[in-house]
Amino acid sequence: MVRDRRYKNVKNLISGGYVTSFREIFDIIPKTVVARDLGMNNNRFSELMANVEKFVLKDLFLIASFIDIDEKTLINLILQQHQLDKKIKKKKP
Repeated sequence: MVRDRRYKNVKNLISGGYVTSFREIFDIIPKTVVARDLGMNNNRFSELMANVEKFVLKDLFLIASFIDIDEKTLINLILQQHQLDKKIKKKKP
């Protein structure tokens, strides 16, 4: 399988500290590309993006392998995204 060249850009930005939450990855590489590489329907992937706690570890580990980063690094990005989402949901009346 030929990987999209933008995965390497994501890896470099994560390593440099410029990407600090999961959704920021998709400013660089479209979610449709990642969903296709996972073999997942785009609508399902969008639902998971909206609720990151519903991701299955297997899929997260695959995303980490696409980006060529440590699984723990991606899990930390997911955790950061989850914390941001909780703050946003608390602020809504």
